[in-house]
Amino acid sequence: MSLGRKRAALAAFSTLFTLLLAELAVRVLGLAPTHWVHHVHLESDDKRVGVDLYPDNTRGYFRQMIDDDEVIAHLAAANVNLDRHARTPHAVPLRYTESLCRGSDPGPKQGRRIVIVGDSFAEGQGVYEEDTFAARLDDALTNAEVLNCGRRGYDFPDLRGFFERQLALDPDVVVYAMTLNDPQQSEAFHSQQEFLNDWIMDRRHMVDDAPANPPWWKSRLWALASDRLEGRRVADATTRWYRDMVDTPNAAGWAATQDHVAAMAAEVEARGGTLHVVLLPLFVDLHDYPFRSVHETIRNAFEARGVTVHDLLATFEGEDARELWVHPADRHPNERAHAMIADALEPVLR
Repeated sequence: MSLGRKRAALAAFSTLFTLLLAELAVRVLGLAPTHWVHHVHLESDDKRVGVDLYPDNTRGYFRQMIDDDEVIAHLAAANVNLDRHARTPHAVPLRYTESLCRGSDPGPKQGRRIVIVGDSFAEGQGVYEEDTFAARLDDALTNAEVLNCGRRGYDFPDLRGFFERQLALDPDVVVYAMTLNDPQQSEAFHSQQEFLNDWIMDRRHMVDDAPANPPWWKSRLWALASDRLEGRRVADATTRWYRDMVDTPNAAGWAATQDHVAAMAAEVEARGGTLHVVLLPLFVDLHDYPFRSVHETIRNAFEARGVTVHDLLATFEGEDARELWVHPADRHPNERAHAMIADALEPVLR
């Protein structure tokens, strides 16, 4: 065998030996892609009572199963079978008003009324009612009543219609808590989103049942490496999608969104009130935030239309995003993040 072939053989053997050692190390350390059983949201038919269910309780925040007899009874009456969700036993009960706002139905208006609208960030997905920023503001603002009319799943144009329903509550101030996925999307643009990881729900690592251990002959090293590579690809595509949502690829949808918000402000002002847009960041890489330009675009566009904007990015910059998540697979703001939002808004609303 020639010297060149010996060197090639030695290099191949060294590479193979290194890979085998790495495979052994991965197995000994128990390293593998992390998966979670799907978070579950259940609601009664009238949407007045619900529950968020999680598979584990690593933060120690969730209550074990359902400990609220009223919620159990209401869900049972709507034929919601909680026994089917034994793998997601950790619960956050939810109650909604006749207007589908979170909490109890308000009494007659007696003073200044602040109504918060928005999506699941405002509603407080995975957060107990008393820990939401709306409830904290209601406690802190002794001269005002704060109603939490955030509702998960509402983006424009549906959010506009939901906002108009809440005007029946006769608010003096409306706070629109905006997240970066709220803008209206053209059909073509919407089809580009893979929905494997939208920086809010890590769907890529969610499974329908407890994940089984892979067969012994399958490489754990390859599974880990391929998961990291796919994660980076999806992250890049998702980041680009968020940036494009307020740029040329979604020009029509973004223009419609600006019209919606300007019209909302005009409607509130016509009633003698004020609309505040509160721009919330996504809780991802807050040390080197990838969506700073998106915040700037939104802020500049709304302010050019005469809308008041409070950007809360500075409130969260430098924080460890993982410490602000409801759950590792559910990156909605947790109770600590809600407290920070309330602290930032209190002087504005006072």
